[in-house]
Amino acid sequence: MNRDQLYGGTIFAISLIVALGYLVAFFPQVLSLPGWLHEWAVGLPVLLFVLAVLVIAMWIGWTMMTTPPPAPLEPETPPETKT
Repeated sequence: MNRDQLYGGTIFAISLIVALGYLVAFFPQVLSLPGWLHEWAVGLPVLLFVLAVLVIAMWIGWTMMTTPPPAPLEPETPPETKT
């Protein structure tokens, strides 16, 4: 197994564990878990998504703010014609 396959398997395993944990937290009554766990299972992903969108927007704004404007293009001169 090469390194890429190992990384892929690790990402798959972690994603599977997080997905199962999320499902358990989303339906806490099945395992008699506290009810506040459901609120966190809904609210935390929404919060993370909103923050991710805002961080991307801030990054775009920062890049636009700190990038110098491009140099102006010089107009092309028409080719000389013999008369």
